[in-house]
Amino acid sequence: MESNTKEFVNRIYSSLGKFSKSEKKIVDLMINDPQFVINATISQLANRADVSEASISRFCKRIDLDGFHHLKVILAQSSLVNVESQNSNFLNSDDKTLDKLMNDKTDEIQATLEGLDTTQIKEIIQVIKDARLLQIMAEGNTFPVALDACFKFNQIGRLAFTASSWEVAMGQALNLTDSDVVIVISNSGESRQLIQLIDVAKKNHVKVIALTNNNSSPIAALSDYNMVTASRGTIFMSEYFFSRVSAVTAIEAIFMLLIADNPQLKKKIQKHELLISSKKI
Repeated sequence: MESNTKEFVNRIYSSLGKFSKSEKKIVDLMINDPQFVINATISQLANRADVSEASISRFCKRIDLDGFHHLKVILAQSSLVNVESQNSNFLNSDDKTLDKLMNDKTDEIQATLEGLDTTQIKEIIQVIKDARLLQIMAEGNTFPVALDACFKFNQIGRLAFTASSWEVAMGQALNLTDSDVVIVISNSGESRQLIQLIDVAKKNHVKVIALTNNNSSPIAALSDYNMVTASRGTIFMSEYFFSRVSAVTAIEAIFMLLIADNPQLKKKIQKHELLISSKKI
């Protein structure tokens, strides 16, 4: 049941931008006043959220729950239940804003690391170790994570590259072989351009590792491996704001596990740090 509740929380947060107006009213109450939802009847929830009881039932089915009672049970077990409910007035306090931010980021890191499948991560590490080249694919707000990944992997002797231009990235993908690996970083897992790049890579029999918030997304489905990165970005009145923390955490985990698997890689990092130290004061 614990893994089911974690999956439930990840699914709610990763779908915040996709819910209908009525569904978002229900989700707002789940996030901002979960204790009310847990203790309410379906009629009381419908009245407070200003939606119909049928809308609540449809929402439960959409998020793969058996019904309203199932929603209350899994909500009571989930990390959506906070000691202090949020409301639109919390922005008046800088301390509360920072506390909420800290809690969200802590939850993202914890959920991402706890969600790693041991068997899968071992396979991912081996695939990266065996790769001739690593192409890191990302776009928009996620692109800085791709740059960070390239920096880290090159430090430990894994030749990695990326491109901010989709056209350049497509040209790179055309030159990949079955000895190479593609790592795709996408919060939604629904980027049309990244899907096209994956299609090109797969035609060349390239292994694809995805980092997405949604295990059911198109990019996750196309990939050989999908690492689920958790999102807890509800800082301002449950509106979604993009976060790179979980994706960076996943890359950091791969990086550290590669070093743990081969401690000699530390010497490569030291050599690189020594070469670039001349730029420091």
